[in-house]
Amino acid sequence: MENASPSPARSVVVPHVHVRVRGCAIAVALDQVRQALPLPPHGLAELPRRSGGLLGMADMDGAAVPVVALERWLPMQSGAPASADVPRVLVLEHAGRLVGLRVDAVQGVRAVAVADIRTVHHTPDDNELFESVVPAAGGEPMLCLLEVPRLMRLSQAWCEDAAGAGAASAAPSAPHRPPPGHGTQRHAVFRIGSERWAVPVAAVQRVVPVPAAELVLGRAERIWAISQWQGRKLPLVDISQGRQASNREAAPWMAMLGQGALVLGLTVSVCEQFVDLADDAVAPTPNDPLTSGLALLPDGCKLQILDVARLFGLTPGASISRAQPAAGSDRGGAAAQDATEPVPYLVFDADQRYASPVGSVVGVVALPPEARDDLRSERRAILAWRGHTVPVVSLPAIARSAAPPEPLLAVLVQTPGSAAAPTGIAIRSLCDWLPAHSVRRSGMRMGAMGEFGMINAKGAIDHTNLVEVDLAQMAHLLG
Repeated sequence: MENASPSPARSVVVPHVHVRVRGCAIAVALDQVRQALPLPPHGLAELPRRSGGLLGMADMDGAAVPVVALERWLPMQSGAPASADVPRVLVLEHAGRLVGLRVDAVQGVRAVAVADIRTVHHTPDDNELFESVVPAAGGEPMLCLLEVPRLMRLSQAWCEDAAGAGAASAAPSAPHRPPPGHGTQRHAVFRIGSERWAVPVAAVQRVVPVPAAELVLGRAERIWAISQWQGRKLPLVDISQGRQASNREAAPWMAMLGQGALVLGLTVSVCEQFVDLADDAVAPTPNDPLTSGLALLPDGCKLQILDVARLFGLTPGASISRAQPAAGSDRGGAAAQDATEPVPYLVFDADQRYASPVGSVVGVVALPPEARDDLRSERRAILAWRGHTVPVVSLPAIARSAAPPEPLLAVLVQTPGSAAAPTGIAIRSLCDWLPAHSVRRSGMRMGAMGEFGMINAKGAIDHTNLVEVDLAQMAHLLG
């Protein structure tokens, strides 16, 4: 009988930088990428040559880095780059040597499973720059894996990295960033609004365009929307001051960060470069809720170093990203699958935790102070939403505490297909999103209060015996 456990190779994932040169999608192992720099506005410095792929020279921290243009050297699809492309120089490193590669666009960081790599040239050939590929899957294009050492040997163009060449020369040289190794950590630098944040690349699973929001929560909270990526729900998170990255226009990219079994989508404006930060180059910020420290780039730009563990600790909504168990993995097989609810549920806190089907939920917004005051005083409360005047009502309590909880949010519910204005149900906070077929429903009686539906999430000890409240029905009754 075959062992059903995954092979060790399958579990090994190597992050690669995904770039495009003309019509070719190329991937370079992240540990071979030093930086991704914009092309100098005045162009590259020309180096007189008869022919070849050398495009010119770029200055990087005082080092003259030769830049290669693959389209001059290799047969590649012709045609102008797309108007939305931002050409860059990808600075590559190997054995203390640096070379630049001109690319039409940097598409982000993609996690590549070692087991998915396919060798297409089975006889080693030092003239081949692309020996292996990653087949297209899940809407992602096929990637050609660039052999960086061969690129340097074939072009015979590189510069020695002063930081890795040793201290044999006594001549003064411009300061360089230390090479990767002991005491350094590689970071991806993102611009989020007007701020620059450095994120440890070990936590970055991939960088992709922001997926469509399924539930928009508004700009008041750090989690501004709920979205979905490859079958997993995940919160979209904006960590900038003033919430400058809470829409797809201001922040078109999502850096998917992982911690254990959970993921979240950090929305960012621009993916700028990669830097290696030495421990002694970072000023610690022990009292900051989101950063582990501050650092300066050579151009004087301040970097905020994101503490990924702290971010997950402050984002309980990341629990919605728990991967669903594979179909048939329960011992009960198909019968167990049929016993689960086929719709997703929203878990929220009012006077206690409740769960509601999400089919009628059209939004979650922060309650304005006036509406909160009206609810506390048991007056009629309203709020403005997308041109509508929306009535807001409190949820009748099943287990009222001595001090009613402060209402902070309103869940907006509307009958599907209805043109009428939605109704807002005041709640304290959002707790979770339970995917379809992840909960089981049961019933119980509570004395004179009658029959209640109860929800239990599979494998979640914090979501047992939740009272089911259909917010659409509740809005109809309370309206």
